[in-house]
Amino acid sequence: MCWSHFVQLARSCQNILAHPNYVPGGPHFCIYDPALIDVATASYVDVTRILDEIQLLHIDGKKNSFKVMFVVGDQQTYDRMCVLVIDHPVRFNWCIPMNGEFHYVAHVVAAFHSLYFLPLTAWIANKAGFDKVIKEHDDNITNFKHYDHFYLLVTTAVIKLLCELVDPGLLAFPLIFLEQVKDNKGNTYSVTVKTSLTSLTSLTSLSSHHW
Repeated sequence: MCWSHFVQLARSCQNILAHPNYVPGGPHFCIYDPALIDVATASYVDVTRILDEIQLLHIDGKKNSFKVMFVVGDQQTYDRMCVLVIDHPVRFNWCIPMNGEFHYVAHVVAAFHSLYFLPLTAWIANKAGFDKVIKEHDDNITNFKHYDHFYLLVTTAVIKLLCELVDPGLLAFPLIFLEQVKDNKGNTYSVTVKTSLTSLTSLTSLSSHHW
């Protein structure tokens, strides 16, 4: 899905990293409720109290009568909600737990980094001058912006490279493309690597304008 999305953007000459232009097709409305005092996210009792209050206001009809609701929270809240929904499926059958966007992105970036750092991105980080900030192990969340920036640049460089070197029609079928290149070695691989590095380096030099 990500492959198709980025390739289609590149083929249509759109900004690969642009945010979606979303048109909701209807009016928005905002819900403002009184804050719950003396509750935290570490306690199942507190998270249950939060869910009970949401249900009272927006499921049982005090303010609204929705059938289901997405409930978004930080990682700790999300974890507690998932356990509560699993343990009490009838009581919380209206609740769809969601983690906040930052937490979702941070975990996805961390997963990509864990999977691909040694086989691929360690080399890119070194050659492109990111090796002082992009490391194999880094559990300091304040450094997330560096990893996010780096992987967005890598994504752009890889897609740009593929669209320049590969028949665009073939990119629409990634499994066929993968089968055709699985045995690539020697000069072809060397040229591809050098081209990729040039593409990434040029993007790195322009990154200050994009960010």
